[in-house]
Amino acid sequence: MQNSKHQAIFIRGGETFDNDKQFYEYLRKKEYTPYKNVRRWTDWLEWSLSEHFDSFTPLMPNKQGADYNAWKIWFEKLFEFINPNPSIKLIIIGQSLGASFLVRYLSENKMPKQIDQLHLVSIMCQDNGLIGEKIGNFKPDLNKVPKIEKQAKKIFIYHSKDDNLVPIEHSLIVKEHLEKSVFFKFENRGHFAQPAFMEILETINKNL
Repeated sequence: MQNSKHQAIFIRGGETFDNDKQFYEYLRKKEYTPYKNVRRWTDWLEWSLSEHFDSFTPLMPNKQGADYNAWKIWFEKLFEFINPNPSIKLIIIGQSLGASFLVRYLSENKMPKQIDQLHLVSIMCQDNGLIGEKIGNFKPDLNKVPKIEKQAKKIFIYHSKDDNLVPIEHSLIVKEHLEKSVFFKFENRGHFAQPAFMEILETINKNL
C-alpha cells in the first residue's frame, strides 16, 4: 500500500568561509560547553508533524565548510522519494544557510513537484552584517528570486529583529522579491535557537 502521508523536507543551516584562517578564527571565538545539549525546534517540528507527514532531513555535506554545488547534488537525491500524487502535499522548511540554499536552488532549478508550502527562517542573502562567516556561493541572484513563486503555492518568511547572526534586512530583501510571501517579524527570538516554534507549526496546519 502506497504511503498516504504528506511529505516535509527540512534543510538546516551551516557555515561558509573564505579561507581556512577565517574558519579557524570562527572556531576560536565560538562558545562550547560539553554540558549544553541544545534542543532544536526543527526536531520538535518533525515530531509534531509525524502523524500526518513523512519527514526528510538530509545531512548536507561539509556543514562547517559548506559548498552550494555539493548541497545541490545531495538535495537532488531526495527527488526519487517525492510522491508525485497531487493529493500528497509537499512542504519544505529551511533555516539560515539552509534557507539561503533553497532560495538560490528554487530560483535556478525546477522541483519535480510543486511545493505546497515553503517556509524560510532567518534567510542569509548577502555578506553584509553577517557575524563570523560569509554566504559564499550560496548567494542568490536576486533578479531570479521571483521565479520561486511559480514553484511554491505559499511562501512564509520568518525573522527576528534581534537576530545576532543574520540581520533581519536579509529576509526583508528577499521579501521584496517575493511579493506574495507572508512575512512574520519577531522581536526577541534571536537566531531561533529554541526548542519549539509554535508559530510555524500553526502556519503549516492552517494552510494544509
